[in-house]
Amino acid sequence: MDRRIRLLLITDTPVLAPGGSERFLQNLATRLPRDAYRITLVQLHEQKMPGNHGHELLTQPHLRMLSLPVHAVYDRSGLAAWRELRAMLKREHFDVVQSQHEKADVLNALLPRLPGTVYISNRRDMGFKKSPKLQQLFRWLNPRYHAVVAPARQILAGLADCERLDPLLMNWIPNGVDTRRYAPATPQQRTDARRMLGLRDDAIVFGCVARMTPVKRHVDLLDAFARVRHAVPQAHLLLVGDGPDLPVVQARIEALTLHDAVSLLSFRDDVADLLPAMDALVLCSSSEGMSNAILEAMACGLPVVATAVGGNLHLVQHEHSGLLVPPMDPATLAASLEWLARSPQARRRMGQAARQRIESEFSLDGMVHAFDQLYRRLLAGTRAP
Repeated sequence: MDRRIRLLLITDTPVLAPGGSERFLQNLATRLPRDAYRITLVQLHEQKMPGNHGHELLTQPHLRMLSLPVHAVYDRSGLAAWRELRAMLKREHFDVVQSQHEKADVLNALLPRLPGTVYISNRRDMGFKKSPKLQQLFRWLNPRYHAVVAPARQILAGLADCERLDPLLMNWIPNGVDTRRYAPATPQQRTDARRMLGLRDDAIVFGCVARMTPVKRHVDLLDAFARVRHAVPQAHLLLVGDGPDLPVVQARIEALTLHDAVSLLSFRDDVADLLPAMDALVLCSSSEGMSNAILEAMACGLPVVATAVGGNLHLVQHEHSGLLVPPMDPATLAASLEWLARSPQARRRMGQAARQRIESEFSLDGMVHAFDQLYRRLLAGTRAP
């Protein structure tokens, strides 16, 4: 008899997408012990990603991926997805059903509660997309989960405030990063990365790895960087990512005449090869859960300049592993970037502190082990006599 734990993971977004919540899901699914788990990943989306990004998932014998595209949970597509998930649950007897993002969470909460099955909501952000009506809905839905997990304590505090989440349901499991893949660059790796991107050896390179959406506030970064570039002519900015705000970003670069100082790298599945070219990472979101981009940069020994929101407050220790600035404040952001650009010793010191913190607190193995233990503890509770 196959005694492996049967895990159903449901997400709104394409599993193979390069975003932070998708990388979390890829890491979790591929690193849970394959001799202990059978995993089904369901994306409520039909999009397939270009290139080879994440396609190693498709070759894992203990994994399978399905698409159940949902436009809205309250229309026909949502009802069809709910019916299929209900049928799968009854047919395949999953031990754990875990969802992330709003559509998946709603469908998970509305599935029938079968004896011996554990239902988990995995919150990946501060809930900035939720309307007051949706927050009210989750106040009613939250008690239907056995646990609510978040990668940052700030997210759990926000859920307690906005959704009145019971503290007994809260579980904090920080994101993890692969410290072997993401590691401080050798001098040769740094040289090679810069040559690949056409960067000068003496350039002070700031990088931003983020999807181009309004919440990531690329316009604030560009306004700040224009001031930095005026004060530090060798400063350069790499923008890694694409998204609906790309035309806005392009227009702002044009208006600020930053063509020679900003590189638009679009979607990339080789971020680990781009980080060695950078001197620091910048993330100026107006809301943030726990950023994988920050974790990966810190693992590579880079200092981070980030807005003081959400999980950034936990990750970045101000003036120790990086700098924290107020959100939507380009002037303060510019001052911090300029100071860091002029302070090579501070960049080295903060980068070393960042790497040490990742090694001690945010390993990928530690994250996966914590989820494994959570599943086993909850299953033991549901099956206790």
